[in-house]
Amino acid sequence: MPTTAPSTPLNPVAFAAARLFRDYVAHCTAASPDTLFHTLTAMHSLNDRLGKASLQDFEQFEEFLALRALRNFAHHHDEVVANVRVIPSPAVSDLAFLCLVRRDQLERAIEITPSKWRAGIREACERKFHWYGDAININPCLFNFMVRAYEHLIANGVEVDGDAIDAFEASYQHETDHGLPHTIDGRLTGRAGDVEDILMSLVANLPPV
Repeated sequence: MPTTAPSTPLNPVAFAAARLFRDYVAHCTAASPDTLFHTLTAMHSLNDRLGKASLQDFEQFEEFLALRALRNFAHHHDEVVANVRVIPSPAVSDLAFLCLVRRDQLERAIEITPSKWRAGIREACERKFHWYGDAININPCLFNFMVRAYEHLIANGVEVDGDAIDAFEASYQHETDHGLPHTIDGRLTGRAGDVEDILMSLVANLPPV
């Protein structure tokens, strides 16, 4: 990855970026009640580090604004519970996994946003999350945010070390070499009734909060 200045393990931006990609890989490969929390926390921390380094932060990306609403809710108000599952048949998507949160939790996360930003946060959540009744699939938004973050780090000349970002970079380069898009739509396709039934059963398994 190109850089405009030497990067060391003590570089706060590079260190925070490496942590984000490690936490995201953990969320993708061994999801647990903690992995989403850790990924959202690492995302927020990296954004802070960018600002402190006088680099443009992630505020320009609607994916970040939507995910930050959940992060702030989780840190300051209540636990965000999520159901991470392989997408069950007969639904199909260009992602292998769902990450479902309850609609009522997302609505609460939006409502606790300060009023001057609330409308913008709601618009970002409505555009970037996939809403299916009481079930909200945030995984496409999270995936696309990681692409935005990766590209943003390159554009700002931040060199990041580690197996997690190396794997991400290899996948990104493969897509580039084969003319494939880097971001995804992530919407579920299939009979509308079947998809809704699947998601309602999965979100019903989330504990009430």
